[in-house]
Amino acid sequence: MPSERDVEYDPETAEPMLLAFLRGYWDERRSARAMPSRKDVVPSQMRAQLPHVLLADVIAGGDDFRYRLVGGELQRYFHGNPTGRLMSEALAPFGPDTVSRTIQTYATVVARKAPMRIRGSGVLYSQDAKLFDALLAPLSDDGETPNMILGTFSFVWKHAVSRMPVVEPNERMLARALKPM
Repeated sequence: MPSERDVEYDPETAEPMLLAFLRGYWDERRSARAMPSRKDVVPSQMRAQLPHVLLADVIAGGDDFRYRLVGGELQRYFHGNPTGRLMSEALAPFGPDTVSRTIQTYATVVARKAPMRIRGSGVLYSQDAKLFDALLAPLSDDGETPNMILGTFSFVWKHAVSRMPVVEPNERMLARALKPM
């Protein structure tokens, strides 16, 4: 069973390039505001990062989240494409502890209204052969209340990764996912 020691929050080590890109992009897009809105995210400016990007809607203030878009490289770590599914459903195969801890992490991003870096062991997701490093950043349409999470994950494997088929989002899919439902 995973423990709190399996995950580090806001580690002080240098961020991988992918995470540094997303943090810089989020900060640039928010300008002088607390958080950028979904309208501030320009898909063509993230073309190279799309396979590693996810968008999740905040449900009931952070009680759950719905995956709005999940890049192809991230889909490989789920049991099927999670796009359109609640986090509580998509992560259920990893166990209730993983579901609870993941939702709590995303809820913390909502509460703090700022990006959060998470680094840890893949044991949390029943994949003990990898390490992950992630950045989750809130988006807010009203400038006050986060209603979406923009995130990216970087993975380090000790062995070859499965190359199961994925649905690779493109700029048009990201633009559609950023629109209000």
